[in-house]
Amino acid sequence: MQVLSELEELEYLLKLEDIDSARDHFWNFCQYLESDFYKSEREHLGILCDTLEKFYFNTLLKPDGTPFHKLMIRMPPQFGKSRTLVNFTKWVLGKNNEERIITASYSDGQASDFSRYSRDGISEVKNLESQVVFSDVFPETKIKQGNASSQKWALEGQHFNYLGVGVGGGVTGKGATIRIMDDLIKDAETALSDNALSKIWVWLSGTFSSRNAALGGDVKEIFCATIWGEQDPQMILETTEPGEWFILAMPIYDPETDQMLCSDMMNKDQYLKLKRRMEVDSRTKMIFQANYHCVALADDETKVFPVSSLKRYEDFPVDMEYFTIGFADTADEGSDNFSMPVARVYGNRVYIFDAIFDQFNLTVQEGQVQSKVKECHINNLVIETNSFGAYFSRRIRELIPDIEVFGQFAKTNKMGRILANAGLVKLFFYFPENPNPTLQRFMNQVCKLMKTSTKEDDAPDSLTGLAAYLEKYNGLFKGEE
Repeated sequence: MQVLSELEELEYLLKLEDIDSARDHFWNFCQYLESDFYKSEREHLGILCDTLEKFYFNTLLKPDGTPFHKLMIRMPPQFGKSRTLVNFTKWVLGKNNEERIITASYSDGQASDFSRYSRDGISEVKNLESQVVFSDVFPETKIKQGNASSQKWALEGQHFNYLGVGVGGGVTGKGATIRIMDDLIKDAETALSDNALSKIWVWLSGTFSSRNAALGGDVKEIFCATIWGEQDPQMILETTEPGEWFILAMPIYDPETDQMLCSDMMNKDQYLKLKRRMEVDSRTKMIFQANYHCVALADDETKVFPVSSLKRYEDFPVDMEYFTIGFADTADEGSDNFSMPVARVYGNRVYIFDAIFDQFNLTVQEGQVQSKVKECHINNLVIETNSFGAYFSRRIRELIPDIEVFGQFAKTNKMGRILANAGLVKLFFYFPENPNPTLQRFMNQVCKLMKTSTKEDDAPDSLTGLAAYLEKYNGLFKGEE
């Protein structure tokens, strides 16, 4: 039997002490496995690990003394939050091999990476005697052979312990004791798309959130991501479940103390250079604030026409002259809407009171316009002369010969016109307090348009087209409102 020297025995005892500490405390576990990353000077990682440990042991308490079961984590990119969650998954399964963890990410590929890092970390073997691995701390925790795919696996003695799934994926038959949502929104483009956010929310609130293990007690939820805006699932959960979520938000820089979150990972000079570069453009400035300062994007920063920017009216002005105008933007592609706002114009004020807004074939478009001209007593009809609009304007002249049809108004750059005339709409246009269903759908699309997108822009395009026409051909908006 080999006899250890006093120094070797001391080193052995210290190692055992480190292992015991790593088994008991999550921060020590991370330091034991990855001492080069989990440095003592990286205090934000210590705070993150301490918060996760308290959360797991039900000692992260609400004001009433009951434990939080829901945790949100917001940190700058590349500051270790996803890496720490992978280690948290390993540590939790080492402490309790009956935990069932389901992790959701924005794609199957991202979910597979999270799953593989967790699985491979548990099953890692030593290449050198001096190497430290998971099995030093939790030698009894092993991956079940033949049950270790890239996204779903179990530990020895268990049927199921882990599933990684992308947004939209199925989780049928799998219950969870811990649910982790790590970056459900891929990028800023997705974050600025109401349709994309709606799909994510439907999946999260339905398919994913229904996966609770029938083991008693509340499932623990961890949501780790950049906070974007009002339709971000984080914001919805924070609003609809007030007081239920512990929010750990760590911005990269605190202007009150002039301190960086972690100068070892990004110092102030690096931060200021990045800030200057990203704040040149309003869109990248929004992304910078969300990613690095944990600030949700305000509606008026992301939308061309925030809901609050539309002026409202209850009744038309009385004892004033007016004329009624419709501006038709024809639908010449299958996904486009035929869009025609209808307005009464009193001096410089434009009162939108009706609209045609839907996907129609040519015959139906013609019939809709004929009916609306008669119903709303339209005096002036303007038709956008795109490739299809020129033909359409000729047809309308034939069908309604007694109305003035102006068919020579063509746009060049669609988004350019929208942005150039958005100010006129905000200053001089008014919308009803209680619009009819069609006009409500029209207004909904107007208010959804992002500054960074040209999708679903038929309503705002026709609205700003009307503003541009009135300014150029009717001489409106020259003076005060």
